[in-house]
Amino acid sequence: MKKMLDNEIATRTVDGRGRLALGPELANSLVLVKYRDDGVVEITRAEAVPAHEVWLYKNPKARTAVLWGLEEAKAEDFVDAPDIESDLRIMEED
Repeated sequence: MKKMLDNEIATRTVDGRGRLALGPELANSLVLVKYRDDGVVEITRAEAVPAHEVWLYKNPKARTAVLWGLEEAKAEDFVDAPDIESDLRIMEED
């Protein structure tokens, strides 16, 4: 099967068990299948997100903060480490 070009339309036959071969480009890929009211079936490549990480994608403010922090880390823009010795002296004074 040849590689599909952008916006190229191809004819495929769904077999007796409801299966559709999409070609090697999508082999072993996770896809979303959307059945529209007008009879169109949309197939979109997808990636799975672990359930315990979904909250980050649903919270734009948290996601922005994480991405900002990653950019700072990439640029090695770190804050100074806490002065633990000074903190201990303050605690001992009390």
